[in-house]
Amino acid sequence: MLLTLLGCPTLDDVPIVEGPHCASDAIGYVVDALDGDTIDVVTTAELSVSEGETATNDTGGGGDSGGSTGGTSEDTRVLRIRMLGVDAPEISHDSTEVADCYGDEAAAWTRTTLLGRQVGLSFDRTCNDKYGRALAYVFLTDDGATYDLEECLSGTCSVPEDSSATGVVLVNDIVIRYGYARVYEDFDDIRLAELLYDAQTAAKAGNRGLWSSCE
Repeated sequence: MLLTLLGCPTLDDVPIVEGPHCASDAIGYVVDALDGDTIDVVTTAELSVSEGETATNDTGGGGDSGGSTGGTSEDTRVLRIRMLGVDAPEISHDSTEVADCYGDEAAAWTRTTLLGRQVGLSFDRTCNDKYGRALAYVFLTDDGATYDLEECLSGTCSVPEDSSATGVVLVNDIVIRYGYARVYEDFDDIRLAELLYDAQTAAKAGNRGLWSSCE
């Protein structure tokens, strides 16, 4: 069965593709971008991500994670999302830390691209990382558009002409493709690993972003 993200204003459960998965698709709105690969998404209606954790219900999204999402709830919540397969450079969190090369640029791009926008979330074999963040493919789903994960699996994902990321696209792909992040190799067995490695190859070949600025 095809896994399709519906462009509706609230969170919806939709059919899951055949094969390994850990949760149904979801729809929400980005309320914060913590760094280049981590965002907070407001979701409304039922969501079940086993052993995961939400951010605080303050839609500012800046608080520490807390509150299990095991089971379901119809309450509005802020779900902390780590983009699956994406490794963006680290930012500094206080005056004692130094940001990685291109960390601030990656965080700024993610914030500018996603903040306030509707996104769809799709999941793979593992739903959560060791910090309790939900691991997800993030799709831009503005204007009631639909997106089919099977298109990515068959190699026909839509890729925008530049990093403005308009339309319906896989954010995990473009943040790597335009040099704001690398592939997170600990998850090289995920379903879209080949796609993300292709994006990284394109970024290297084009000398984009961190590939031109960082050793």
